Amino acid sequence: MAITQLKSQHIQPDLTKISALSTQVDTTRLVSDKSAHLFKWQPRIASALSLLCPHTRTNYSPRFMLLKAPESELLFSLLEQAVKSDLSSSELGYSYFFNENKITLNKAKSKQDNFAVQDSCLAVSAVDSEKLFGCVRQPENGQIKLQAGLVHQINGGILILGLRSLLSQPELWIKLKQMVIKQEFEWFSSDESHPLPLSIPPMPLDLRVIFVGDRLSLAELQDFEPEFYATSIYTEFENELPVKSIENIEQWVDYLKFIADKQQLPNIDNSAIGKLYKEATRYTGDQYYLPLSVDWINSVLVNATHFSQNNAINEFAVTQAIKQKSWHEAYLQERLHDEIFTNQIMINTKDQVVGQVNGLSVIEYPGYPKAIGEPTRLSCLIHFGDGEFIDIERKTDLAGSIHSKGMMIMQAFIMSEFAINHQIPFSTSLVFEQSYNEIDGDSASLAGLCAIISALSEQAIDQQLAVTGSVDQFGHVQSIGGVNEKIEGFFAVCKHQGLTGQQGVIIPATNQRHLSLNDEVIEAIEKEQFSIWTVEHIADALYLLTGVPYKDSSSINLYKLIHARMQSVLIQDKKRDSWLSKWQKYCKKQ
Repeated sequence: MAITQLKSQHIQPDLTKISALSTQVDTTRLVSDKSAHLFKWQPRIASALSLLCPHTRTNYSPRFMLLKAPESELLFSLLEQAVKSDLSSSELGYSYFFNENKITLNKAKSKQDNFAVQDSCLAVSAVDSEKLFGCVRQPENGQIKLQAGLVHQINGGILILGLRSLLSQPELWIKLKQMVIKQEFEWFSSDESHPLPLSIPPMPLDLRVIFVGDRLSLAELQDFEPEFYATSIYTEFENELPVKSIENIEQWVDYLKFIADKQQLPNIDNSAIGKLYKEATRYTGDQYYLPLSVDWINSVLVNATHFSQNNAINEFAVTQAIKQKSWHEAYLQERLHDEIFTNQIMINTKDQVVGQVNGLSVIEYPGYPKAIGEPTRLSCLIHFGDGEFIDIERKTDLAGSIHSKGMMIMQAFIMSEFAINHQIPFSTSLVFEQSYNEIDGDSASLAGLCAIISALSEQAIDQQLAVTGSVDQFGHVQSIGGVNEKIEGFFAVCKHQGLTGQQGVIIPATNQRHLSLNDEVIEAIEKEQFSIWTVEHIADALYLLTGVPYKDSSSINLYKLIHARMQSVLIQDKKRDSWLSKWQKYCKKQ
């Protein structure tokens, strides 16, 4: 048995150490470090950039880099600043000279020339043909004019582009790739039916391009042009920082202050670090990973700025910002809870029931920013049969493929445990009560398996407990997602129906590192009004739910009870068969 009842210090990051650490961090250290930039926390990008733009430029150096990252305006801005700090460009670019009906190309003499280089790096999330390549304009009865595009303004440097915009314009993508590879910009007419009015000399082009996109955009590019990956540098923006030492936490605190400084936000007070750390681990879903997402960090700090005091973001400001954000997003959650509180959705948190268990699920609504934890009543009925396992959700086409896989694993466990020497003389039906939409995922397979064994053994399950977790064919309990939302959803129901001190949630032991619960649940656990247990095997969960061990040679157990019930049915069945066979033989003789 491996059952652990968690205390308050185990269900959230160790904020005591973090708060103590925060007092040692110099709040002005990073702000004074003018050389600090994004690459300090993104070594993979820095290494890839050194390959894209080595100190000694050669014709065979790579010219394209693929960066898996969100197409965020803030991230683009920080990337641009970081690249500029590592580049030095003395190129002036080129200039076009107009003389009657002839255009000639010369090297630029100053930045004021019409096609002179304006910067060493530019980042743009969305482009069109005119913005990227410029255009040829010829007013009526007027002199022809050439308009510079991004490729001219950044000639000799690095251009950072959003991949989503380019992929929606295939012709733009093809022209840019060809020009960068040929190292030559050729003018073209935007209207194929109207060619250029006169010959324009091509411009030498020395350009490196970084394409930024999420996983879906990169997958679309790979399908569109798979060979492009072979000639490009690929790297990823690290969204999370693994916490392996105190130094990692110090780096993350520096990162927060770096973002605040770049966005000209108030200073982050040391008292806010613990609260920010807890909210960060809740966002990543892991106590040992901290987010590096610039948009999420910026959002948290901007929201806290509205409650800042004395030009500083302190613990009060962060707490109030989190509460306000939660309240803004709480409408659907409150409506769902109201359905349970008024018994429109029936959840039992106090009785003992055979073949019924409180499972936990997470609901994600389209367009809604967060997941909602919802208790779900699973029930199982047993009747005389041939061992058929009836999953009502699957029978009614309300189950996804992962849910169906979980149900099949449950069936495999039951068959391997109880149908070795003979067929199980029972059939089972399992259903998610009051569920009317399609469900998916295998996180309810532990709860479902417990309901089946309860029904087979005729031992009641304590409805004060809820269960979440998936199982394998050997009964080992495996991790699931949304553990914090699930626990908080069941706690809200228990609190409304009245806390008994015996209520709680059973979760996989491997999910302990993902816990980062809200203050209300932590307070209830500290007062011993609510509990969380971790388990490693279904036997552990069954003992907590029924009070009867699953297998124990020294006492009565669920395994023996099920086998005894099966033997009783099989013996009665044999007697009926024996009587029937004797009667049939007698009839034949007559």
